[in-house]
Amino acid sequence: MRSLIFIFLSVFSIANSQNKRNDDVFKDPTLQIPEGYYNYQPEGIIEVCGSEYVSKVNAENYEYNFYKKDNHVYYQGKLKDINGNGFLRLGLNYFKNNESVYYYRKDLGLQKVPGADPKSSRILDSFLVDKNYLYFKTLKVIESKDLKTIVNNIKQEEPIVENTTNNSNLPSDYYIFKNNKGYWLLKRYTIMEHNGVSYNFLGKTYDPEWNKVSEKSIFEDNYIYNAMGVDTKPEYPGGTNELYNFIKKEYRIPNEEGLKGKVYTTFVIEKNGVLSAIKILRDIGYGTGDELIRVLKLSPKWTPAVKNGQKVRCMYSFPYPIQQY
Repeated sequence: MRSLIFIFLSVFSIANSQNKRNDDVFKDPTLQIPEGYYNYQPEGIIEVCGSEYVSKVNAENYEYNFYKKDNHVYYQGKLKDINGNGFLRLGLNYFKNNESVYYYRKDLGLQKVPGADPKSSRILDSFLVDKNYLYFKTLKVIESKDLKTIVNNIKQEEPIVENTTNNSNLPSDYYIFKNNKGYWLLKRYTIMEHNGVSYNFLGKTYDPEWNKVSEKSIFEDNYIYNAMGVDTKPEYPGGTNELYNFIKKEYRIPNEEGLKGKVYTTFVIEKNGVLSAIKILRDIGYGTGDELIRVLKLSPKWTPAVKNGQKVRCMYSFPYPIQQY
């Protein structure tokens, strides 16, 4: 009877865990560089660098309903018990203040990264790195002493998990890092609602066969990145609020009573900070889209996006709200 109860509880626990989004890091001594790898080049832009404008006056907006104002941090409209002194974005989903480092998830908000050192924290190939460790979200992976990237951006399709409600697994990302102990292979994956990193020690000696992988990691000079592909997003001088203030000052609203809505635009921030390829996705008529293009052409130079320490081109989206009183 006890055995039956134990089996039932084990099955229930496994089934229940499949419905929860969780993260994991573990060492896998069988992990190897995959066969049939490829360098993932998406057809078109999947996700651009901009985000929905949040009209919080005199606030520094990070994500929807997540911002800093008067040196206080707010999430979903509520004041968080987080010191606003020195609070800033490190890279995509990573933030820090003078005391701690945080990982941001839309469903959970800001999560503290235990033990991470804010003074030495930086972003390396979408991972968080400080003077001691490389982290996946809030979890430690490998030591970071003398850490550098050997190979990145290698993706491999994962087999579909049968008999599940979600059979659309994402490709896994493979990286080779070197620290003071030797070479490490990391696999970053998403299966259903489970996100994780597995890793394996490859040894202290460099294998020339890895050159075949690194040759496929070279990006063309004119490649346009999206938000998931850069280490640091492009930024208008002074931030999103200053961009909004600039457009508001220059924009001539058509003299149409009751005119109200948003003009949706995308554009590319070039390596030199100049805007190009300005397009209107949707406007509300009366020349509202053409007027936004005119104003954006007057924009001062931006701080460009950065990938692996190099300035890169990046697509950006911006919805501009219009209301005629």
